[in-house]
Amino acid sequence: MATKVSADVASIVDVTARRNDSFYLQTTLTQADGSIYLLQGADTNAYVAKFEIYDSNDVKVLAFISGTGSSPEVNNTITVGATTGVLTTNVAATSMTIRSGTYKYKLVVSHAGDAVTNTVMVGKFKVVDI
Repeated sequence: MATKVSADVASIVDVTARRNDSFYLQTTLTQADGSIYLLQGADTNAYVAKFEIYDSNDVKVLAFISGTGSSPEVNNTITVGATTGVLTTNVAATSMTIRSGTYKYKLVVSHAGDAVTNTVMVGKFKVVDI
């Protein structure tokens, strides 16, 4: 099911994934007028995207990121399309070992040149067994 996401307001989108299976999510960011949200500054690699998954105690249990980080972050699993506004999350099955259950998540985009972080999507992240 496709859901239109606008970068000016965080959209609530619930996501279901299979445990021990690959995970793929493509998000196109647009502005309120429908135009592409450009993710490019003076440095073409300036934008960082994170898909962070939290348990009921707000403890991060897994995160997919466009750069590198430390556990529980899975490095280089999001591609940022600077001129297309597309965030592509592509995670191998070996990284989807999170326990079955319902979590909460947020997809955020931040710019390395300033302290601004934009929350793009939030919602429930349900993990089911195969």
